[in-house]
Order: sequence, then structure tokens, then C-alpha cells
Amino acid sequence: MAALTGLHVLNTRPVGQGEALDAALRAAGAQVSRLPLIAIEPLSPASADERLLLDLDRYDGVFFVSANAARLGLNAVAGCWPQWPHRLPVYAVGQGTASVLEQDGLTVTLPERADSEGLIALPALQAVSGQRFLLFRGQGGRELLRETLQARGASVTVIELYRRDLPVAAASQWQALSASDVSVVILTSPDALRHWQQVAGDEAGRLHWVVVSPRMHEMAVQAGARVMLAPGADTQSLLLAVQQLREALAI
Repeated sequence: MAALTGLHVLNTRPVGQGEALDAALRAAGAQVSRLPLIAIEPLSPASADERLLLDLDRYDGVFFVSANAARLGLNAVAGCWPQWPHRLPVYAVGQGTASVLEQDGLTVTLPERADSEGLIALPALQAVSGQRFLLFRGQGGRELLRETLQARGASVTVIELYRRDLPVAAASQWQALSASDVSVVILTSPDALRHWQQVAGDEAGRLHWVVVSPRMHEMAVQAGARVMLAPGADTQSLLLAVQQLREALAI
């Protein structure tokens, strides 16, 4: 019998980014429903951002803090550079982000812990005084990475490529699902977690949560949720977490 037979899982990844996870869960026997909690809205690059990209080869490293930042960042760079500048170091927050970059032929440095805390713990980023870094992220992203590198003497320039909105249809979609036997919700960003609480309200804690970072785990615990921390945001890590949750709780 498949490991997840009889389990009903809610996949909240954005439209167009959850299909691989759907397929993996179903192959393991789970029933899957979709409730996109993030709508990615690309931002038009400013002329100042284009000038920064033209100077890409003058940086000492580039950070991508999400898969969306990787996709949109690579597109932005491609408009200015026929290929990635030779030997320019690339850092990704986790395996899902790294996979997007590696598909474009880039060599990526990954932290052991898939978040900003993991990045700033990398040995290569301890002595960075006088170095210049470029950070691709979404609008209103965390400041920990930039502030820590600046405190270590580096210069960090941020390019915001997109914003994360709550889809208009999310509330009605959850209302249609709330009476079902769904028992696990997968949340892959802090914004998705906050949107889940907003959409589900008092019902949010009825489900078991799977989250992808220690920071999100702390947010879930503070919310009183029953939570499982996945080792990453990639499909296999999420599948493993759901399987471990099933075994631990016999749900």
C-alpha cells in the first residue's frame, strides 16, 4: 500500500509552481487539493536596477533568496548579459532555489540550513569587509542577510523583483474545502503561512502544518499549530516531511 493512502493534503504553492509536488504526493497515495495562497506579481525593473545589472561583474557575489527570485533574476540578467559573468559566486537559500539556477548552468553555494540564518553562517561570508553583493528578492523581504553582511563591512544592493499577494479567490476556495477531510497543509513561505491564518481563521489549527524553515516552525508554534519541519522546500523534502508526519501521528 502506498505510504500516504487515505491522507488528504492541501498544497498551497502558487499557480504554476505546485504541479511536481501534486504528482509526488499522488504517486505516494495521497489525495491532493490545491489552495494557492501566494500570487506572484512581477515588478517592472527600474532604470536604476538595469544600471546595477550592467555592473554585475563588479560584485563579489549574488544572492537569490527564493525560487521566484531566481527565475525573475535570471530573466533580468539575461536582458543585460549574454551569459553569467565568469567566476561570479552565486548563493541560494535552499535546494529549490538552487535547482532553478543550476538548470541555467550556474554553480551554486548552498547553506546547510535553508534560510537567511544559514546563509550568513557560511564560512565564505564571515570576512567580507569591503566586498560588494547583489541580493535578488521579493518586495518587503527579510533584512537579516543584508544587515548582517553590512555589519561585517560589506556593501549589499537589493533588487526587488516581485510582490507576493493573497489571491482573491483563496477565501472562497477554502470555504469549498473546509468541510472536507483535508488534514495536512503545506506552507512554503512566511507569507503563505500568514495568508493561511487569514483565510482559514479559527480553522487553521485544525490541520497539521508542514513548513520549510526554522523561522516558519517558530511562527507555527507561536500560533499553536501542530507542525512538521521539512528539510527544505523542494518536492522530495516536502514529500519526506508529509510521510514522517503520517508515521509520527498515525493520521
